[in-house]
Amino acid sequence: MKNRSDININELRMIPGSHLHFIGIGGSSMSGIAELALHRGYKVSGSDSAESDATARLSSRGAEICIGHCSDNISPDCTLVIYTLAISQDNPEYVRAHELGIPTIERGTFLGAIAKEYPSVTAVAGTHGKTSTTSMLSSILITAEKDPSIHLGGISSVFNSNVRTGHSDIFVTEACEYHENFLNILPEVGIILNVEAEHLDYFGSMENVMLSFDKFIDGISKDGILVVCADSAPALACAKTAHCNIITYSIEKETSPSGLTNALGKAPLHHYYAKNLTAPVHTQHNTVKTITDGYSFTLFADGNEICDMKLSVPGKHNVENALAAIAASYYLNCSTESIKQGLLLFKGAGRRFDPAGEYNGAFIINDYAHHPTEIHATIEAAKSICEGKIWSVFQPHTYSRALQFTNDFCEALKGSDYVVITDIYAAREPFTDAIHSKTMNDLFVTNGIDSVYISSFDDIAVYLKAHIQPGDMVLLLGAGTINKLAEKII
Repeated sequence: MKNRSDININELRMIPGSHLHFIGIGGSSMSGIAELALHRGYKVSGSDSAESDATARLSSRGAEICIGHCSDNISPDCTLVIYTLAISQDNPEYVRAHELGIPTIERGTFLGAIAKEYPSVTAVAGTHGKTSTTSMLSSILITAEKDPSIHLGGISSVFNSNVRTGHSDIFVTEACEYHENFLNILPEVGIILNVEAEHLDYFGSMENVMLSFDKFIDGISKDGILVVCADSAPALACAKTAHCNIITYSIEKETSPSGLTNALGKAPLHHYYAKNLTAPVHTQHNTVKTITDGYSFTLFADGNEICDMKLSVPGKHNVENALAAIAASYYLNCSTESIKQGLLLFKGAGRRFDPAGEYNGAFIINDYAHHPTEIHATIEAAKSICEGKIWSVFQPHTYSRALQFTNDFCEALKGSDYVVITDIYAAREPFTDAIHSKTMNDLFVTNGIDSVYISSFDDIAVYLKAHIQPGDMVLLLGAGTINKLAEKII
């Protein structure tokens, strides 16, 4: 929902001390933006459907929090209302704001306005991997004493928050492609991790997804840099439209792809390559340690060996994420030693292969994976460190995604030993009977997956506790409420 009555970003006047109200303030991105506003001296209020750690944190920092959406939450002294796309057009607070003539603005547009205040902006874009990569880069910049301001879609293990307010010119943020929100950010450093079919409920086609990334690239400063993954063919195709310089990275290609140039005919400035990838060694009955153990690799730049690197998060996909962070860090004048230490210090982000505890010697892992590629990567990461069986508990996120990627989810989950699928989390979408978890489960079983459909979280917990063994790993997969299952198991 982007309403024509919303204020234009160029009309927005940021005056510290004025009253800002956030509808959906507890969201992973919204809560961080609200905290940035508090740090800038604004009076902040907001509402959400339920209390959470995010709302409690904001309340402790001076925000006025209302639980539940009500027109009375909008006071006449409010000067701007920021809303999330998750709310409907008839949300009582949104309606009341327009009745009172209070300007409204969507979350992504407001984030763009905040970013404009910083001389050096790094925006991390891509279908998946944004939170982990932004967190890695943040850890490096903090280690290098660059004192950045940071906005994340998850909680970083380094500074235990989804936001950090620094005092330098550097601002680092995730740049989400949904509803083309990332076009509000005009970065000096733009990172594209991958480009895949996603959010097709909005884009409609892969072609439109790529066109959107083309527009994101066009927003990068002509004196800036595009960091792009050479292992993603669609991302490379988009990179050819760039009018800024390009840096590439890869875990598959030792050199930049032959013939790759930007729109001005310039070849990439640098290419970073990870060689000698070594997975962590299994440690008998010591899975607690190996959960925070990742790949080692040798870093090469333009064919020259730089140094050996070590990650503290599992999964080969995190080596690619690390390379993106490395490339941006060198551009931002970080030393090799700061990069090594920053990556080693990064132990993960909230709901990104996030250990929640254990039951009967089996480890429970929360992971935000909700796209088939993400699910495949998470399962592969688990296989690299798990001694026993892998149980994937999958909560599909939105009907449109479940319908679009049913076969792809089936392929992604084949790496599990056992699968439990629960009801689809509708999120922003109305109910449809075009797809159901029961029919998805039937497909899984037909394709040889040991899968079962269970609707109730309580029943899932009982089922798992009756079957999981010491050394097993339970992956709670999805961007909805599946993470709440962890406490029921533990």
